[in-house]
Amino acid sequence: MTRSFAVLTVASFLLLAFPLDMAGAQEDQSISCTVLVDWDEDWYWDESDDYVPSILHRYRVTFEPPFSNGSSPGIANVSVAHLRDGIDIAGQSPSTLVAGGEIDIILPEEPDFGDSISISVNTDDAECTRQLNITNWNQPIADHEVTRETHWSMSGLEGDGEGISFDGRGWQRRVGTILESNELGNGSLFLDLTNGSEGPVVDLELDRIWLNETYEGTELIRQDFEMSGAGSLFLVSGQEGEGITIDARVSDAYVLRSFQEGEVSERMRFQGDGWISLNGGDNESSGGAFGEVFLLYFETWDEDGFRRLQDIQIEANASMRISGLQESFSFELEELIFREKWEEGIRTDQFTRVFGSGDFDFVASEEPLFIEVNGTIPILHFESEAGETVADTLIVDGTYDGDAEGSFGFVRQIVESGVFENSTGAQFEADKIRDESWFNVSATPFGGPIDEELEAEHNLTFEYVVPQEDWSNRTIRYTYVEDNGTVEEEYPENSPVISYAQPPDATTIFSGNISRETGVCPQTLLVGDSFSLTGNRAMVLDVSVSGTSIQEVDGHQVSVAEWNGNYGDMSQAYGSVINEGILAGMLNEISRMVHVELGEGDGSGVSFIENQKIDRITSPSIITLDENTPPSFSNDGNPAVRFREGILTAEGGVAHLEVSIDDIDTDTIAVSVDLSGLGMGVVDLSDSGTQGDLVIHDGIWTAMIEHNGLQHGSVPVSVTMQDIWVSVTEESTIDVTNPPPRVIELDFSPSETIRGEQVEMSLVVYDGHGVSQVSVDLQVVGAGQTPLQYSSPLQIQVARGSSAEYFDAQIWTGNFVLPNNMAPGKQSIPILVEDEAGASDTTTMTGGILSKDAYKQAKKLHIDNQSPSIYNLSVLHDGSLVDAITSPISGTPINYTLEIHVEDIDGVSSAQAKIGRLAPIGQSESWLLLKDDGSGPDRVAGDGIFSLHFSARSSLWEGEMPVMIRATDVYLSMTPADEQSHNLTIVKASSSGSSSSWITDHSSELVVASLGALLLLGAGAFAYIIRNSELE
Repeated sequence: MTRSFAVLTVASFLLLAFPLDMAGAQEDQSISCTVLVDWDEDWYWDESDDYVPSILHRYRVTFEPPFSNGSSPGIANVSVAHLRDGIDIAGQSPSTLVAGGEIDIILPEEPDFGDSISISVNTDDAECTRQLNITNWNQPIADHEVTRETHWSMSGLEGDGEGISFDGRGWQRRVGTILESNELGNGSLFLDLTNGSEGPVVDLELDRIWLNETYEGTELIRQDFEMSGAGSLFLVSGQEGEGITIDARVSDAYVLRSFQEGEVSERMRFQGDGWISLNGGDNESSGGAFGEVFLLYFETWDEDGFRRLQDIQIEANASMRISGLQESFSFELEELIFREKWEEGIRTDQFTRVFGSGDFDFVASEEPLFIEVNGTIPILHFESEAGETVADTLIVDGTYDGDAEGSFGFVRQIVESGVFENSTGAQFEADKIRDESWFNVSATPFGGPIDEELEAEHNLTFEYVVPQEDWSNRTIRYTYVEDNGTVEEEYPENSPVISYAQPPDATTIFSGNISRETGVCPQTLLVGDSFSLTGNRAMVLDVSVSGTSIQEVDGHQVSVAEWNGNYGDMSQAYGSVINEGILAGMLNEISRMVHVELGEGDGSGVSFIENQKIDRITSPSIITLDENTPPSFSNDGNPAVRFREGILTAEGGVAHLEVSIDDIDTDTIAVSVDLSGLGMGVVDLSDSGTQGDLVIHDGIWTAMIEHNGLQHGSVPVSVTMQDIWVSVTEESTIDVTNPPPRVIELDFSPSETIRGEQVEMSLVVYDGHGVSQVSVDLQVVGAGQTPLQYSSPLQIQVARGSSAEYFDAQIWTGNFVLPNNMAPGKQSIPILVEDEAGASDTTTMTGGILSKDAYKQAKKLHIDNQSPSIYNLSVLHDGSLVDAITSPISGTPINYTLEIHVEDIDGVSSAQAKIGRLAPIGQSESWLLLKDDGSGPDRVAGDGIFSLHFSARSSLWEGEMPVMIRATDVYLSMTPADEQSHNLTIVKASSSGSSSSWITDHSSELVVASLGALLLLGAGAFAYIIRNSELE
């Protein structure tokens, strides 16, 4: 009735709007009909008592112009074929209803993916047919591969800058009945959920949001959803200055939900650290509490309703300070550790530790009593491990004064662990805990305000507690000790009650699969079609086709159907779907606006807004053959056919052959290169990330090439590029380099020598073209080349998988003289090698048979460094050579110059001499530096003659005087110790009559006489002192 009324209303409107002559003209117009899809939701209770939707498989036949004045089409003949897997399941005749100027057709079977439906309608006024292929929403039946861009955000939040956003790319591919889709991107989450002064503020950067789905037909057989990120969490609870504030750094946030073969696996991980404040406490406050959370870790893994893993770890400390008008409390919680881990339903780790200390000071003032209390808590220590108590300690010590004075205290600690009986006589392991408190009174004021007598108290109790913290009624015995020594025992009944820790239950993160709307739908649509997508009960979408248009999709013009839909309530969607060709049924773009209620029926909530659009159609091509642009070589300034490494060498060289192509249709499916010129045949290249391809679908097709042949130079190649429609072959060339011979082995004899000596060398060399020459190439040190001679062949075996291949190498030998200008030490000897094709190289490396084999440093020759040579030691006096050094009889010393000739092929760094008593006073054991710079005693700079000035004093004795001389070259080689010793001749100056005196001639006798006189004077002085002393 409703539809009929609507038709009549429209017809009446048209009659009023058009002139009468046009209305009359309609009687002469021909009538056409159209079969429209009119699928509707049909909800029912299934066998599990769930209210689920199905599809009312209905079609609507409309007429143009529409029937008016309550008329309807005449007798209608309707023919329907509903094919599924080649079998018609439509039945004998469909249900039809002619009313309101239209025809309703209802089929008995719901449509399914892959069905083919044909409907023919024949009336007295018109006839029409409709052929439908049934696909799944956004899933074309044909094989395809596309990428899309996705952006979604959350709106409806009150704070500025708040919200959730995601940007990413999606990929979808169908091969046969299998459809795979992926979405990968990143986003941000910022929520200020504070209400006034309370609530959390969440700020996360989501570096990975990934959704992967696999369908077989319409059945979802696998889905993975993953999120990860990091950021911060700020939480305030309570009014200003009161409550808890948490400022946490989230270093790792991770969520994974996996669905496969009907089983669901969910994993969640959270790790962070930060600070916690209570009642406004901070590092400088006098009140509240403030602490650092070093570790906050939480991880779960649920699989098919079973929690396989739960790991909780908390490590923190805190400082607590409470102060008022007359009171204060300070408590340092140095350690707060909690760990508990469950794996496969078994608790594998449990540890709790609370350790701290504190002090307090408060006034207990209640009229007419006034007492001030001071105390400390030296230790608080509670600890358990593997479910058992290992520490239970609390000590309090304090005093009070005022209207009363005294002390008080409390001690609780484990004093013994052993086996004890309970009330039934059963024995249990238990901890004996001393629980003692006292209250002492030392003074009360006489006649003061205290009317009642204050009495001292002392309580001592021993508790026997089983250590298992998972048990209940853990205390099995009490021992009460009175001050007079009386002991009373108490055994609680039903203690202990043995129980075990229960594994945590699985908690679902997501109530169902992460999915958008889905369900079956026609592959091609007409304006006026309407259908319900019921595949996802949580997001049933009613779709109505409102129009068609031509839009650009990946650079091409295609026909699309524009539609609108709603999810019910305030949620809706709209977009366009490709409506022609083999990609019909693929969403071109879609916008979703889903409203989620947050309040209780007050309409408040948030809206999730999502936009998706096809970015690229990789396969198949959406254009015709006439519009197709064949692929061609790229013209970007670089060679279209090239090697990524720049070169390919013969004889085992490896490189990546790249062919860069342009295809504006992006439908190239294969590229191959004919390398018959290298003996390799046709090689297929890849642009999908295999065979060494670096970037998927970037237009650079790649294959890794290994050229084991001898061909080199410019080699012509044919490149075949194939898209969906045509194959194109273009010619090009590649350059293959001939590698020089490889030195396989190298030996010296001797392996250690000095410069100027002859060295024998033996080399193993290989080249597929043959070796033409091998030389020792010392041109770099100015010594020229020394050719080596071919000696003999050598067969070398190289493994090739499970087999072996043999190569004929050559042995070359010869001698060369080590030049003086080579530096000492371990030195590489350059070898010049050249093959018969002219490829040459000077190398200090050894390699393998193949040019791709890794090279390593060849064996080095050890060159010993010879120390400087010292000769021609001479002494000069006044510039003339002398044979001996003359020591004067007395008076002024005589000056001399010591000269030595020093030579070293590397250059002399320094020359030194230790000349004993010839050296200045105090330097007889010092090494004195000789000079060759033309200064001082040195006559000529840089002539290799080093000079030293010294003086001969009169105290020298005649004879041979040993001296030591050494030199050091630029490589710090020094004259050996056994070559440093030399002798100089010392003579005394001669005497004459005119110059000598009696004193000089008899100096020895005078010295002896003088010593005797001194001895006599000393003895006489000693005797005098003895005689005149007052010794008794």
